[in-house]
Amino acid sequence: MRSVLSFFLPFFFVSLSAMADSEDGMHAPISIIKTIVPNKEFLHLPITMSAPLTWVRVEVDGVWQQEFDCRLTVTGKPDFFANLQVGQWKGKKVELIIEKLSEDAEAPSLFVQSDTMAQENTVYKEAYRPQFHFSARTGWINDPNGLVHYDGVWHIFFQHNPYSWDWGNMTWGHATSTDLLHWTEHPAAIQPDKLGTIFSGSGVVDWNNSSGFQKGTDKPLVFFFTYDGPSARYGHRATQGLAYSTDGGKTFVKYEKNPIIPHIIGGNRDPKVIWHKESKQWILALYMDREDYALFGSTNLKEWKQLSEIKNLGCSECPDFFPLAVNGDANNVKWVFWGGNGKYLIGSFDGNNFKPETPPLTNKYGGNDYAAMTFSDTPDGRRIQLSWMNHGEGVFRGMPFNHQFTIPRVLTLRTTPQGQVRLYTEPVEELKKLRGKLEEVTNVKIEDNETVLIPHDGELFDAELRINVGSANRLVINTVDRTIEYNVAEKWIALDGIRAPLELNEGMLNLRLIVDRTSIEVFAQDGEVQIAKVFRPKGGVVYTGIAVESIGGSAGIENAKVWKMQSVTCKIPSTS
Repeated sequence: MRSVLSFFLPFFFVSLSAMADSEDGMHAPISIIKTIVPNKEFLHLPITMSAPLTWVRVEVDGVWQQEFDCRLTVTGKPDFFANLQVGQWKGKKVELIIEKLSEDAEAPSLFVQSDTMAQENTVYKEAYRPQFHFSARTGWINDPNGLVHYDGVWHIFFQHNPYSWDWGNMTWGHATSTDLLHWTEHPAAIQPDKLGTIFSGSGVVDWNNSSGFQKGTDKPLVFFFTYDGPSARYGHRATQGLAYSTDGGKTFVKYEKNPIIPHIIGGNRDPKVIWHKESKQWILALYMDREDYALFGSTNLKEWKQLSEIKNLGCSECPDFFPLAVNGDANNVKWVFWGGNGKYLIGSFDGNNFKPETPPLTNKYGGNDYAAMTFSDTPDGRRIQLSWMNHGEGVFRGMPFNHQFTIPRVLTLRTTPQGQVRLYTEPVEELKKLRGKLEEVTNVKIEDNETVLIPHDGELFDAELRINVGSANRLVINTVDRTIEYNVAEKWIALDGIRAPLELNEGMLNLRLIVDRTSIEVFAQDGEVQIAKVFRPKGGVVYTGIAVESIGGSAGIENAKVWKMQSVTCKIPSTS
């Protein structure tokens, strides 16, 4: 049975062409063509996560533009509304070909055009919304991408599914900040096309216009990503693509000759680009296959040749590659090669080959910390890193968004008390601007099997603890239903059972705890060890402090400071 329906809804004309798959047509999956002529910036799509998966193809004046899968509402109240950008097609004929949608689905009647993104009155007010960690307004996020600073603005891009709470439809979301704390989320920067969805990558400022993309006074911002063909119905095997901005990161154009690196092997992906001034070339680090990576070189950011390989890193995906001065000594610079799970190598780089000087190392032990990336072109030379707090699905169930990032953190190379050069990770100094009311405890002895409470009120806090382990065998610290334990004899620290080796210097345990509504990040010994974890808070529980227990002997709190943290509300940009 074939039926054709046409009717008017506010703001647009709709044409429905439906093909039923059952004899009587009742509740049958059909294909619908919805025609609109946009006069607003966004089309709000109703999403219900329990609804069947459908494909939506977007054509403008008969030309394919993009496609994505989503769970359009069949009946009842939607879980949330996704935002489809249509403002770039104002006045044109836009067709949404919706495949296999239930014939009685309510979704088409709920489509609404608007100049603002959906849920403007409720977004960022949800029960499990992080209060000072970045999270997208709606949809799934994973890896941070394209991190770059330009003209006083920090840009973060991120793997984003704008149309679902689940992974898929990988698109580069975009947000900006002037202080690394307050973020303004913008419409998607780089959309999938027929070469594939847009997987992870990086960004740089092309200060000398080696790419030739510059048009005005702004230097080109150039971005590198992986086209993942297998996750797009019309795509090809994974290749590397390029996009650029000539207006300071407001609009983005894909390079007309993409891909810039063809498929080489396996799932080759996640290009990370840096400038190497000594060899006067751009260097691109690329994950290849298994536990292997490769380095490429270019003088114009568009044409690349392979230089060398880096094998057996002990992880896969998401490379990062950068120099750091050991102990701040500019005459003693080492290179760090980083992989997706936080394994890293320290070594030297001559413009062609990276020579490791250590086995794979780690200082990151978190159960929810993956695909970290550092910013390019930081104004003060700091190596600032942001990471995805993965495996958070159970935490954010029922929310219109899924997952969050860590706080921004600074990486340094330092010599440990044991004489080894290692990577240290600490929160950025800017985070202290969110500190509010202070509670402080000094010089308190903790007897064997005694618990001392360091008071604080509220679910958001930043704590600095300096504890002398004394004669204790173990220290157990409880806060927001999380347990931190230090084992003196076995020299390890653990957060909720996630262990990391940690040797103290002169019996002093130094901890920095960053606690948000749905996460805790532990930095031990000034960042020698870092553990990050997400959790779903218990409703109705009032947290009154940090409990420190000494077991097997006495210990002492030399100093403990706990600051109540301010909530940061992500801003919604104006479309004017």
